[in-house]
Amino acid sequence: MKKNYRKRSFHVTLLLALAFSVVLSACSGSKEGGSGKGGKVEIQLWSSATGDGAKPIEAAIAKFNESQDDIVVKTLSNQDHQKQLTAISGGNAPDIIITQWNNIGPWSEAGAVKSLEEFIKRDGYDTGQIIPAALERMKVDDEIYGLPISMSMANKLFYNKEVFEEAGLTSPPETLEELFEYSKRLTKKDDKGNITQMGFIPDYPWIDNVFWPIIFNGSWVDENGKLTANQEANVKAIDYQMSYYKEFGQESIDKFKSGMGGLQTPQDPILTGKLAMIIGWENWYVDDRGEGKDVGVAPFPYPAANPELKGSGMVSPIAMFIPSKAKHQEEAWKVLQYLLSEDVQIQYSIDFGSIPVLTKALDNPKLTQNEETKVLWEYYESAKSPNLKGFPNSIYINEYLQTLNEETEKALKGQLTAQEAMDNVVNKMQPIADKYKK
Repeated sequence: MKKNYRKRSFHVTLLLALAFSVVLSACSGSKEGGSGKGGKVEIQLWSSATGDGAKPIEAAIAKFNESQDDIVVKTLSNQDHQKQLTAISGGNAPDIIITQWNNIGPWSEAGAVKSLEEFIKRDGYDTGQIIPAALERMKVDDEIYGLPISMSMANKLFYNKEVFEEAGLTSPPETLEELFEYSKRLTKKDDKGNITQMGFIPDYPWIDNVFWPIIFNGSWVDENGKLTANQEANVKAIDYQMSYYKEFGQESIDKFKSGMGGLQTPQDPILTGKLAMIIGWENWYVDDRGEGKDVGVAPFPYPAANPELKGSGMVSPIAMFIPSKAKHQEEAWKVLQYLLSEDVQIQYSIDFGSIPVLTKALDNPKLTQNEETKVLWEYYESAKSPNLKGFPNSIYINEYLQTLNEETEKALKGQLTAQEAMDNVVNKMQPIADKYKK
């Protein structure tokens, strides 16, 4: 299978890099503009994809250009978020931008993203055909500002088969309680008490303040705009992670992590067996999963007391939107719809190695009976789960996520209780949320 350009999920990019705060003037787009060859309207599509990762969208657009006689789409890859911002704020906005979904919230407030509600209502476009968790990430204050073109998903447990076999474990854990017990059985120490192998580390490869609350059915904001980071489910999610540090020791785990290899490198701890289990994204260990391979795949465990939460997981889509200053918005809207047609979604999934966002594509034999996509078959099926969620998009999304990360880290280090940490988040962020409340 071809590798996609998201070697890591969007979530790591979000936690480590994205912190935009931009003030732009709102400006409605014009439908006037020049024409391309043969009288066709020429429009621009910008993407942050690079190298081979840009080929799937380029191939899809090439087919669109061949399919009709009215529009010519020119694609420009390697346009990172800062380049995109500069263009849409400076009067040279492309007609379509493909970007990380969480940019839509802050950029929509700045007047840089066109709401799609008018197009959707006018044309009777069926948004119900899109996987709900992916579509929700496109909304700001319940208004749709973009559409997903693909999505990434974390709802599996990856495990080293050989390490399991050595420990006498014949099947993966089903509940979080079993995950904890497995981790104890799979953790080894040398004669000096140093950890040499661990079963599971809840915050490896990063602190995940979205995935874990989802596993416990948590949330971050209610329908009235009140932040709910300190609700019981979110606190339980942190308490569960803290239990590993209480069991094995903060210093011991930190020392062990400092000697582990990097994710998906030759010294990767899952592949070397130093770490037995990890949260599984669909685009990790692609060449190491399946029959006769080193890495096993299982549904991610759920709380034993809540079997209704089976199939929970985090969704992180790639978004496409029309800038408010785009000159050819009608043409851009047609392209967005084309990219969400079933045949295009199927081919894009094959080429990009991602999960389609169109629900009917998940059962299409071109995917589900295609040996080339076999590594994703389980993900296609689990993408139907009603327990998939994601972080709510908002104007203040980056500040909220950063604050969650900082306070969760304090709790995991034992500096605060989980309740104190999440109370701090709400106390810090509620005034900001109130500022932007409509």
